[in-house]
Amino acid sequence: MRIIKSLAGFNLLVFICFATLSCNAKNSNSEQGKGKTVLELFTSEGCSSCPKADKTVAELQQQYQNDLLVLCYHVDYWNYLGWKDTFSSSANTQRQQYYIRLLGLSSAYTPQAVINGLQQCVGSDKGKLTAEIEKGELQSNGSTLSAKLVGNTISVSIGPGNGHALICLVQKEATTQVRRGENEGRSLHHINLVRDFVSLPASMNSATFTLPNDLKREQCFIAILSQDEKTGKINNWATTAIQ
Repeated sequence: MRIIKSLAGFNLLVFICFATLSCNAKNSNSEQGKGKTVLELFTSEGCSSCPKADKTVAELQQQYQNDLLVLCYHVDYWNYLGWKDTFSSSANTQRQQYYIRLLGLSSAYTPQAVINGLQQCVGSDKGKLTAEIEKGELQSNGSTLSAKLVGNTISVSIGPGNGHALICLVQKEATTQVRRGENEGRSLHHINLVRDFVSLPASMNSATFTLPNDLKREQCFIAILSQDEKTGKINNWATTAIQ
């Protein structure tokens, strides 16, 4: 455990470096979250304990396959340790802070796993994660989801009935050779990295993303979460390939 007394964007927050998760969701057209689980991971390549949870959640994804969607958000508050996580962003950190407030926690930490927007635990707690996945609480609302690439712009269309939606551009996998910081000399493998996301009100049914220069269409997919913004509860989810 490490206590940080000053960090840009945080006031006297305690950042705990535990273990990270990362996962690989099924990439098929408009898979509906019927009786399934969403697990959101907040992680960083600058956290020395994180690689342990990468393995844990990869195993869970392999075990549960279509019953589990994991989305990995790399936060940016560990970048000061000597290694800048190239997948990190302030937007990902803000997403985590949203959950910190909703769940009444005193601080942010990595790796943090949030299950279905309502429960949270350390990313390496395989027993807790398995128990939540086994509940399979999410149901499908029959909505549709599609994505098409024209030039370097990805156009996403969603069907009616989603309510508040979070649309994510997800990179399937990546491997990083870490040259500095706590993980110096390690080769870190990631899956289901959230490269960009946008929050949509119920009145909107489309979104656009710019495909990152380092990626090809086949290396990504689109995920949608229907979520109650006030409570954090995720009601359903779907994924689609990019055409």
